[in-house]
Amino acid sequence: MSEIQEILSAVGSSRQAYAPSDDTFLMVDALSKILLRDKEILDLGTGSGILGLLCARRGAHVTFADIDNSVLRNVTRASRKLNLTIDSIRSDVFSKIRKRFDVILFNPPYLPSKKINDPAVDGGKRGREFIDRFLGDLPLHLKHSGVALLLVSSFNDPSGLVDRYHELSFSAVVSRRLFFEELQVLLCKVRDLSA
Repeated sequence: MSEIQEILSAVGSSRQAYAPSDDTFLMVDALSKILLRDKEILDLGTGSGILGLLCARRGAHVTFADIDNSVLRNVTRASRKLNLTIDSIRSDVFSKIRKRFDVILFNPPYLPSKKINDPAVDGGKRGREFIDRFLGDLPLHLKHSGVALLLVSSFNDPSGLVDRYHELSFSAVVSRRLFFEELQVLLCKVRDLSA
């Protein structure tokens, strides 16, 4: 059984959690591009928990954050099945996060919607409500040399992020064209403005 299959089996199917899909597996691909061992990682809006559990399996110290307590309970159960030690916190994006991390993962609700009916997928106007909240507070939660992996869709005007968030740098780590959109995982860093 592969590492991902083992994690999927431990997570099981939960109606409360976001079911892993193309976006999740693109984030898994992006994780293969960065060093995880001994890093302090925040899996923000964890959903199924697969990303953070994978990081923990690869030697990272992971904090899982989600607004839904049932999601956090499911991730805690899965971590026990996998013999992993994790931390979890109930938080609406960064609202209850008080520390800085080496790596922050965020696969946000990104589908454009008039209102948020399903917080697992509905991202508000242009699908950017959660993305903008995340990027606005990101510099407060990354360590000096920290990075964030952020999933965005072509629906979200990724090039507009560069114009809006001058204090951050963005580079595409992986991308995948789907039938109706292109998904990208962006590597986000805080720019050194003193240079």
